[in-house]
Amino acid sequence: MIKLQRFNRLPHLKQWLPLSIVATLLALGAGFLGTNPSILAAEFKVDQKLNSMGAHTLPTIAKLASEIYSPKFAIILTLVMVLAIWLIGKSLFDGLAFALTVAFGWLPAEFFKIMFNEPRPDVAKLSHFVLAQETDTAYPSGHVCFAVAFGFALFYLLRRTKAKWFAVAFWAVSVVVEAWARLFVGAHYLNDIFGSLCTTFVGVMVFAYLWNKYVSERLQETKFFHLN
Repeated sequence: MIKLQRFNRLPHLKQWLPLSIVATLLALGAGFLGTNPSILAAEFKVDQKLNSMGAHTLPTIAKLASEIYSPKFAIILTLVMVLAIWLIGKSLFDGLAFALTVAFGWLPAEFFKIMFNEPRPDVAKLSHFVLAQETDTAYPSGHVCFAVAFGFALFYLLRRTKAKWFAVAFWAVSVVVEAWARLFVGAHYLNDIFGSLCTTFVGVMVFAYLWNKYVSERLQETKFFHLN
């Protein structure tokens, strides 16, 4: 008999495919906006406006948010969650599914970064210098992609517990704060933030479909995961 897990079957929209197609088209559209210097110049005014509002506390918060969800710490945070789920929650199966949810939502950003090669905003034009000029491509925001993907994974994990509303609140706040922070420090444009939401949605929807249809049941039937 298959052991029931929190990630046994993930919530999945019936119209996931057409919604994913629409989201992909929106992501492509947002990416193409980033190829127009005039549009980027107009969008950068939002960064400048946000950055001009803070002199002490806000730059510190923005820097901290950018550091916590940077690739290095994002990987560490995900691994810590996987170990906690495995050792405390007694389920390596859930830990693996958690990590895969984050990966499928986060990593598609790299494909779009290569596709569009959008330049970063010039932080020298900001009122307050917070972070050094980043030199890789801007579109979409990997930080925001991770925030959205991590929120999906946390909600999947806690959705049948009393802590599910904590997961939803954390998810919403972390995404909003991360999006604000990346604009505040001048690392991204508005189209980067919007594109991040679209690309991560597509990645997680595709993962949930594949997990439910092809992976979950077969994985739990194996001796290794059946015992965890």
